[in-house]
Amino acid sequence: MIKWSLISLLLLTFSVACGYESRVETPNELKTASQSSFAATPTAEQSQRVATQTELALVKTALPTERAAQARMVNLRKNLGPENMCEGAITHSDRMAIPPVAKPPFKKYFKDPAFGTRTIRITNGKHGEVFKPKYSTMQAWNADESLMMLWYRGEESYHILLDGHTYEPVRKLDIVPSDLEEVFWSHTDPDAFYYVSKYYRDFGKLKKYSVSADKSSVIADFGKFCGAKGLPTSGNDVHMQSLDDDTFGFRCRTGEESYLMMSYRFSTNEIVTQDIGKGTKWLPWTAPIPGPSGKRFWFQGKVLGPDLTTVERELDLYKPGEHSNIGLTHDGQDALFQTAFNNSPNGCNGDMWQGVGHLIEHNMETGACRPIINEAQGYPYTTSSTHVSAQAYLRPGWVAMSSIGSVDQFEYFTNKRMAPALLSEIYLADTDPKHRVTCRLAHHRSYGKAAKNGGYPAYFGEPHATISPSGTRILYGSDWYDSGTVDSYVLELPGYKAP
Repeated sequence: MIKWSLISLLLLTFSVACGYESRVETPNELKTASQSSFAATPTAEQSQRVATQTELALVKTALPTERAAQARMVNLRKNLGPENMCEGAITHSDRMAIPPVAKPPFKKYFKDPAFGTRTIRITNGKHGEVFKPKYSTMQAWNADESLMMLWYRGEESYHILLDGHTYEPVRKLDIVPSDLEEVFWSHTDPDAFYYVSKYYRDFGKLKKYSVSADKSSVIADFGKFCGAKGLPTSGNDVHMQSLDDDTFGFRCRTGEESYLMMSYRFSTNEIVTQDIGKGTKWLPWTAPIPGPSGKRFWFQGKVLGPDLTTVERELDLYKPGEHSNIGLTHDGQDALFQTAFNNSPNGCNGDMWQGVGHLIEHNMETGACRPIINEAQGYPYTTSSTHVSAQAYLRPGWVAMSSIGSVDQFEYFTNKRMAPALLSEIYLADTDPKHRVTCRLAHHRSYGKAAKNGGYPAYFGEPHATISPSGTRILYGSDWYDSGTVDSYVLELPGYKAP
């Protein structure tokens, strides 16, 4: 059923993107920068009624058929654009000012005043509302980038489906996943995503959702292992499934003090389990995460074999729980890309800074540790609240990042002084050692966990920058100087080609 009113959809359809140059606006202009909500919360009557044929026709125009979706996948791979996705971007590590800028108008492109990049605000929340990426480690666009997903929090909370290029809303998703981050777009089928249901009728079951059919089907039931009340989740460290969509990792609580980790292989319907928590060498809070190849798992600093028992190698990590994302190296190997604040126990293969930096690559296949962004290139010590997104699987080795900084550094928003590099920035790294480069792209101006306005948990204002599969766009959220609203923005790189 279509859950949004036709009027809201039609009004949003008429929002036209046009040019906008960033500038400092007057107090009166600041007050009117955010006027109407991205989408009205549906009434009970609207939620219960059957969609009209007009509404169905409107939505179907934005949805892929299976054949068309696969054709777009082939086309996307053939037309990835220039290899240097941030050609012309600032790549030095010098300090730069953060110009004060009012929240950009809704659905109008603007040029970042410091970096000159092209960005658009794609939501228009009211005070207290949140429109954000699921998380930096989770794919925001579907496989061919024709659709994207956001999470909304207002009077109620739900996931939202949008057109992947025009950013117009398609519909509210009628799903109840185990957590807001845990909705897994397929890497191979643009029409599908996966989630574990928390809805009481199919509690704990792994489901596959078809966008074109607007319907979910059960593909696995973990009740035999987790019990009637054990909810399989990706734990405190959520990452994606293998690139062929065949291998997933979960954990669940099975008793008062007993927990289980498990893997699921779709092609064989095989479930492998191991006890974790009390009485084992493992903490109970995380799940085994498959590498992109599906041949190995990352779990609490170790690389495990398919049996979830064999420890193939231990990564040179001080703290496995730091922000990270699993992705591909430049040459296609499984890797963990992590931000690090403390020395690696073994020195990160002789790194001058002992494995401390904004971005460190840990090869899951060889165990090698390699710094990508650190003080050796003139960058400061690792900025607080730095997140990593290695989801550009069509561009192996390209990693997007966002950093917030500490409260005492927010004075750079107003004092007109030169701010440390990467403070309040969205940036992109090419990790190929032959032409390693860090491209600084935009200031997000978000207070993140330091925000006090809006009434929502301040954590929701963290940018959680998320790169697209082709690596040509970056989605991020921002509370924009603690404005009381969290909106989503898309940064379009030179390699992006709209259909």
